[in-house]
Amino acid sequence: MKQQTEITVFNTKVKVIRVGDADYFCLTDLARYKNPQRPEVPIQSWINRKTNFEVIREWELMHNPDFKHTQTGVFKGYKDYLAEVFVRDSGSPSKWINYTNAKGFVVQRGRYGGTYAHSTLALHFANYINAKFYLHVLQEYQVLKQEKVRSLGDPHNIKRHLTSGNYSLLVAAIFSQMDERLLTHPQPYKSRLPIASEADKINRIVFGCSAKDWRAQNGDKPLDRNMRDYASMLELVILNNLEFLDSMLLQWDCEPAERQQILQEAYDFQYPILKRSKTIQRLEDMSKRIDGA
Repeated sequence: MKQQTEITVFNTKVKVIRVGDADYFCLTDLARYKNPQRPEVPIQSWINRKTNFEVIREWELMHNPDFKHTQTGVFKGYKDYLAEVFVRDSGSPSKWINYTNAKGFVVQRGRYGGTYAHSTLALHFANYINAKFYLHVLQEYQVLKQEKVRSLGDPHNIKRHLTSGNYSLLVAAIFSQMDERLLTHPQPYKSRLPIASEADKINRIVFGCSAKDWRAQNGDKPLDRNMRDYASMLELVILNNLEFLDSMLLQWDCEPAERQQILQEAYDFQYPILKRSKTIQRLEDMSKRIDGA
């Protein structure tokens, strides 16, 4: 089921659904601002105008690699296209989708269905209806986007959540190798707890310094923040991977020098590959949007 939200403009409720990574507005709802009884009329009027049709076509050519722009020769002439498809079928978005494998529109059936369009096309339609209406739709949409970003939470917390799971594995692995006296109270051996030094082994590989060194170099940062809060998503993903790997190496009783070498080799292998990852870049972009919200 597609994720659905809603905006309200001049007492007109407009559904917005998520399709893939894009927002689609309900054109049927937008059209009710102009024609509450027959919303299909403004949609047909908009889609049958040559200038609007060209916008729809260009959007598909830009964003839809599967767009069948030569289907039935419809683009040999605009008038031929209208005669063959839109005029005969009353400007049906459904027919447009069937003929060309278009992705700019989505048609949902049923009582709560309607014709949806990608936000770019939907905003173009809103402008066609009324300039003032369009500006208010755009304004409400921007508010909706900001609320979605804020709902994801503090970007520092998100980064901490990303690495907290495997850090727990690392701590558990260290504890399994420790003298039980280090886990009892009082703790005369507390200064010998290896958790911080093991974490800094990974910090030096990923960030080039220990947590203590970072704090000394970043005295202007809040005391409740640390180097991982300001790391890139790429660094955190690699850090996460190394924490898991280190926890396994500890379980296998690898010597410190050997662990150091294996972890460094793992970093050198991962970094250039993950740096090119589009998924990592999306996470980075999302983190930046949240941070700037």
